[in-house]
Amino acid sequence: MKRSRPRAWLLAVISSMLAAGVALSAGQTASADPAGVQRTLDWEQSADRTLPAAAPPHLIKQWATSYGATNVTSPTRDGSHAARFELRKSDPVVSSSKRAEISQRDEQPADAERWYGFSINLATTWAHDTSAEIVSQWHQCDVGCPGGSPPLALLTDEGRWKIDFRGQFIDLGPYTTGAWVDWVFHVTWRTDSTGLLQVWKNGERVVHRTGATHDGGPRSPYFKFGIYKWDWNTGAPSSTTQRVMYYDALRLGDERAVHRDVAPQRACTRAPSVASASATTYEPANPPANAIDGALSTRWSGQGFGAALILDTGVPRQLCGATVAWHRGDLRWNDYTIHASQDGISYTKVWEGRSSGTTTAPETVLFTTGSLDARYLKISFWANPENDWASITEARPLGL
Repeated sequence: MKRSRPRAWLLAVISSMLAAGVALSAGQTASADPAGVQRTLDWEQSADRTLPAAAPPHLIKQWATSYGATNVTSPTRDGSHAARFELRKSDPVVSSSKRAEISQRDEQPADAERWYGFSINLATTWAHDTSAEIVSQWHQCDVGCPGGSPPLALLTDEGRWKIDFRGQFIDLGPYTTGAWVDWVFHVTWRTDSTGLLQVWKNGERVVHRTGATHDGGPRSPYFKFGIYKWDWNTGAPSSTTQRVMYYDALRLGDERAVHRDVAPQRACTRAPSVASASATTYEPANPPANAIDGALSTRWSGQGFGAALILDTGVPRQLCGATVAWHRGDLRWNDYTIHASQDGISYTKVWEGRSSGTTTAPETVLFTTGSLDARYLKISFWANPENDWASITEARPLGL
């Protein structure tokens, strides 16, 4: 008979979580999220839908108008509710500047490792401006910390997504309005060489930096999200008077979390581009490039058990599966494995099995390990009932 844990044990767990700064809102239980997820704010819990009167429980309100932060039912990224932020140039100053933000409390422990996942939708009215604005930021602690700008911020500037990392701007490409963009930030908050910053945009890793991630203090930086437009307070040039943005699927994790725990949930259907294909062996008439040319009439063929086709996506991405089409796939099955790698040297097995033997069309397999950050997929052939030749007509990775 399965034994339940004592009530005292559960109370001890909850007490330790609260001591660590993990806020449990009404309707949320300690087991609602994977281990390491400290907070989910997808606005589905009625106790979190406190806008515009107040910030959700254990967070801080930083807006002064009835429209600064509200809950809406459209558009949404995760479930049936999201948050809408609006900032106008004429709005009152809040906390020394023009902002409509929700903030964590300044209570993050020193040297914390944190995961932050969220999705942002810039309204179609979000026109190009000569002035930048922050849409998510990590603020240095308030007391006993160096002053100045936040050590990390996500901005829109000159029609593009940018990251301000300790005064260095990182360009992440043009923004598109009216569409959800998924973000994951992984930060090890350190003042020495052991710090780490990783950023994923729509499942593609776009930043990987090591070294100091902030300038010091007794606590790690805390997270704020919403709209912060300092130029509207300083009188700097600006060609807009209003900003509207939607925010959803926020998850905050600690050192126990991994990417998939905090990332806005996606089906494993995205097909990232393949930069190139190579193979451990191939016959000249059927090179590996044939497996990524989009034609089922061409193929890669390599002889020998263990012959492998290697796909390179060009940059690390969150991969979760693959599609593979086999030559004569309607007449014979093929046993094969798939390994994934970030560097093309060290590989991890993510799937092993047999094709159906009933179709020449691409067949989808999902990694048994779940999604992971990878650039390379190695598809290794082991057996079929006819011969020792691997022949793949098309292969593609799948991502989140």
